[in-house]
Amino acid sequence: MTNTPGWASPGSSDSPEPDGGDSPQDTSPEAADGHSDSAQGTPDTQETPPAPPASGVWSQQQPPAAPWHTPSGAVPHTAAEASEAAAAPTTARPDAPTPPETPAPPPAGTARPGWDRQWAPPPPPPPQDGGPRWGPTVPQYGAAQAPYASKPPAPQPGVIPLRPLDAGEILQGAASTLQQHWRTAMLLAFVVALLTESVNAVISGFLIDDTRINDLNRNSDPSVHEILHALSGSAAASSLLILTSMIGVILTAGLLTVVISRAVLGRPTTLPSVWRDVRPRLAQLVGLALLLPLVLCAIVAVPAVPGLLIALAGGETGGASLASLGLLCGVVLAIWQWNLWSLTAPVLMLEKQGLKTALKRSVKLVSGSWWRVLGVQLLMLLIAAIASLVIQFPFGLVAEAVDGGSMGSVFSASADSSWTTIIIVAVGGVISSTLTLPISAGAVSLLYIDQRIRREALDVDLGRAAKVPGYEAPTTAGAGR
Repeated sequence: MTNTPGWASPGSSDSPEPDGGDSPQDTSPEAADGHSDSAQGTPDTQETPPAPPASGVWSQQQPPAAPWHTPSGAVPHTAAEASEAAAAPTTARPDAPTPPETPAPPPAGTARPGWDRQWAPPPPPPPQDGGPRWGPTVPQYGAAQAPYASKPPAPQPGVIPLRPLDAGEILQGAASTLQQHWRTAMLLAFVVALLTESVNAVISGFLIDDTRINDLNRNSDPSVHEILHALSGSAAASSLLILTSMIGVILTAGLLTVVISRAVLGRPTTLPSVWRDVRPRLAQLVGLALLLPLVLCAIVAVPAVPGLLIALAGGETGGASLASLGLLCGVVLAIWQWNLWSLTAPVLMLEKQGLKTALKRSVKLVSGSWWRVLGVQLLMLLIAAIASLVIQFPFGLVAEAVDGGSMGSVFSASADSSWTTIIIVAVGGVISSTLTLPISAGAVSLLYIDQRIRREALDVDLGRAAKVPGYEAPTTAGAGR
């Protein structure tokens, strides 16, 4: 007979039927009559399939199943008979032929409901040309792993992380030091600013003379001698102002180095503790602050001396040209040497060495990183100069209103200004220096620490001093003996 679609249990197959029941070999008239009667007696069974069981038991689409055989060998033709046959216990007859091997049903929970194992979907094809595989890829044990996308952050017990710094981190470290230890830092900067601005006020009141410049402006055809004579006074006064500013930066850098060193380790800072550390080295720091600007001025002036002598001897044009060229070369040499010596104050205060040794030590630390150190220092000086102009501008406006002078009194005092104007401008200079000197001087101290981290692995010593986990000193085997 033709197989009718039905609901097959897991494990059914389309294998050939055993003998008995409706088989193709049974051609007797009785079998044919019985078959026709059963077919005519159950027309609804063949035309309408039985209703599926409850949802979640079997799948709604099933492969064609073979006739279900009862233990007696009869073929059920109705859904009720099929259900009773499926529910009844089955016992194999000893004389029944052995059916072909049918795959055993899978254990419970391992097969999909309603699907025979031979009807399972085929496995996915292997990837072509290195394409992605189906499903998640589980890394094998011991397989090489990809490197980290970024390094873990360095420990930061204080104002800077313990690793090489960039310009932004140096500026941020100096500003953080001023923010966290503002009392000590600003008090030290105020003392230095008060001294330097007082000297600048005296220089502005007594040494700056603009009358020569005014006479030179009124002369339509001045000679070289008149130009040199007019510029000599202003150049000398301007040089003195630059010297006092350099002295202030060196003094502040040396004093704030102690504050910076404590801020890097995350330790508290008080004025008495800083004074205890500074007092033994204060004389050498003052000597460095006075000596270093004088040496730099000598480096600038010496190349211009031959040209000045020629001009005084009568060759004004040639002597002036040679003096200008020598002066330009001297400025370049002074900038070069000043950058090499810029870390002397931190070396002097922290390493507690002599003045000559500290100069050599600074040269050694800067060598190989000259352009980087110069760029960071110029950036800090530019930021400090802009901030100083912004702070001094209101004081200049007040001085102009009091004196009734020109806009020149907004930024500086001249010989034509009264002492009231000079004092107002000096007060603005003290306030601006108190706020900006810790930034520029702190940058010098952090540059020193950064160079030592890059060259001498100072971050390891700093981590041990700050008691950072993982930076402990190694123990030797015989240390306890």
